[in-house]
Amino acid sequence: MKKIITSAAAIALSTAALADVSISGAGQVNLNIKEDNTGATTNAITHDFDLKIVGKSGDTSVTLDIENTNANADGAAASLSTTTVDTTGGNKTFALASATLTPNTVTANEMNVKNAYLSTNIAGVDLKMGTWYGSDSLLGNGSQGTNQLEAKTTISGIGVMFEDNMTDSSLTLSGTFGGVSVSHEMFNADDKTDTQVKGSYNGVSVHYRNIDQDTANKEKTSIEVNADVAGVTLTYADVDTDAGTTSDAFFGEIKSGSEATFMDATGFGIKTSLDGNTVQLRSYEITNTSNVATDHTKVIVTRPLASGATAEVTYHDVDGGDEVFDLELRIAF
Repeated sequence: MKKIITSAAAIALSTAALADVSISGAGQVNLNIKEDNTGATTNAITHDFDLKIVGKSGDTSVTLDIENTNANADGAAASLSTTTVDTTGGNKTFALASATLTPNTVTANEMNVKNAYLSTNIAGVDLKMGTWYGSDSLLGNGSQGTNQLEAKTTISGIGVMFEDNMTDSSLTLSGTFGGVSVSHEMFNADDKTDTQVKGSYNGVSVHYRNIDQDTANKEKTSIEVNADVAGVTLTYADVDTDAGTTSDAFFGEIKSGSEATFMDATGFGIKTSLDGNTVQLRSYEITNTSNVATDHTKVIVTRPLASGATAEVTYHDVDGGDEVFDLELRIAF
C-alpha cells in the first residue's frame, strides 16, 4: 500500500511540475536538385529541425527555441587569421605573431539557440527581454537580435511599444481606424522611421510599408495586394529601394547569391485548391544592385499527407540561370 501511495504521489508531483511546461516544434527535410545554365547538376539533402519549450508561471513565461540544421544558416564557418611581424632588437630578429578568431553565428549540425527570452506583465505593461529573431517580410530577412528589450501597452486605444537592443532604440505607435491598421515606428538613430498600413475591403487586402531615414539612398518601399475571387487568390507584390534590401516573403528567401540585397522586384501570383492540393504560380522580375533584371517562374504544390506530414514540391526556373526542383517534407507538432 505504501508503495502504491508513494508512486501515486510521485506521478502527481511530476504532473504538477510539467503542468506549466509546453513543448512544440517543427521539422523539414528537403531534396534539392539544381541544374545551372551550363547543364551541370548538383543534388543536396538538407534539414531544419526546431524545438520550442515554454515554461509558464502566472503571467510570466520563459521561451527557449533551439534549432538543428546542416547549413550555416546565418554566416560562414569560423575562421582563424594570423599576422606575423618581424622586429629587430640589437643583433637579434624576433617574430611576433597574433591570431584573430572569427566565429560563425550558426554552426552546421549543432544545436543552436534561436530564441531565448522572458515575457511578463507588470502594471499593465507587457515586457519581453532576451534574444529572438525578427519577422521576415518583403523588405528583409528576420535576423537574430541579442540583449533586446520590448515594452508595450495600450493607451486610449493607441498601442505604444518601446524597443531597445542596447545599440538603437525605437518607439512605435499603432492603432486601427475604420478597419485600417496603421503603425509608425520612430528610431533613435538617423531619424529612421518605419510606417505600415494594412487594410481589407470586399476580399481585397493591401499591405503598404515605407522605411525612411536621413542617410542618403536608404529609402525602402513595399506593397502587397491580395484579392480573393471565386476561390482563387490573386497577388501583386512590389519592392522599390534606393540601395537594396533582402527579403523572405512572396519572392522567396533572398539573402545570398547574385541577387543579394536586390534593388527592385515586381511580381504576380495565383493560388487555388485543386484535388486536395494547394497550387501556386508566381511570375516575377528581380533587379539586382548592378541593375541587371532577371525573370523568375515558380510553381509550388502543397499537399497534406495521411502520415501527418505535409509535402511541398517547388519548381523554380530562373531565366538564363538555374533550374531548381525541390521536394520538401514538413511536420509540425
